[in-house]
Amino acid sequence: MCWRLRPSSNTRRQCLVSALADVLWRAGEEKQATVAINSGRSHFTPVGHYSSERLLEKMTCFSVDNIKDLQVILEQHIEQYETGMLGCLLLTISAVLSRSIEKVREDMDLRTNTLIGAHGYCTQELVNLLLCGRAVSNVFDNDTELDSGNGDMTLLKGIKDQCQVGLLSLFEHYNICKVGAHLKSPYYPVWVVCSESHFSVLFGLQRELLINQDEVMDFDLYYYDGLANQQEEIRLTVSVGQLTQNLQEDDADLIPPLELCIRTRWKDALVSWNETEPIL
Repeated sequence: MCWRLRPSSNTRRQCLVSALADVLWRAGEEKQATVAINSGRSHFTPVGHYSSERLLEKMTCFSVDNIKDLQVILEQHIEQYETGMLGCLLLTISAVLSRSIEKVREDMDLRTNTLIGAHGYCTQELVNLLLCGRAVSNVFDNDTELDSGNGDMTLLKGIKDQCQVGLLSLFEHYNICKVGAHLKSPYYPVWVVCSESHFSVLFGLQRELLINQDEVMDFDLYYYDGLANQQEEIRLTVSVGQLTQNLQEDDADLIPPLELCIRTRWKDALVSWNETEPIL
């Protein structure tokens, strides 16, 4: 196993600090950011229609105007994001405040859209806010205008720049949406995977696989599903290029959804699960 897949606890913590800082700094347009932490004590007593959230009444926010101070604050309170039960909520609140509530609303196609959807799942707006720093409603490149009829045009907002982390969606395989190049070809070979009604992660260790688009090549991708409490390593070997151009499947229903996601990025890719049981 590659040594980079067995980082020390200190290395993991430093990587988490850097990742959180990048998320919040992008949300703040690389000008400022806000970090929300749980102070451990109540700052007000919930009354009337407001019931205790176990967090908002104890929350303290720090605003900074440079990324070094942002990293320092995150380092001081990283245990709340690393091991605390409220880490996801704190990150979401921090990202929204870093972007500002007004800009989050302006990012969306409709100001009435939400960041949390049915069954408590995050919406595409929240995913895009964390990946790209803007809470836009779509995954295609740039903005586009849609003719609503009677001469009315509706502006649909997409991803404007290359993201550090990308997105692969099973929905694209079914032509439900089109993921643009900005999300398909991120700065780092890391993709959030939208499949099986939840999000997981696919990543590689070679940045070259993002550059050599048309070459015949084999490379490894590693898959992790936190919701499934995955314990074993899942390493996929992906083969792309001339050897796979005539790929045909005997039974499309038996193709693992993860392979379908991979093929939205590398067309006709052959995927080997390396003796791991395919996830159907």
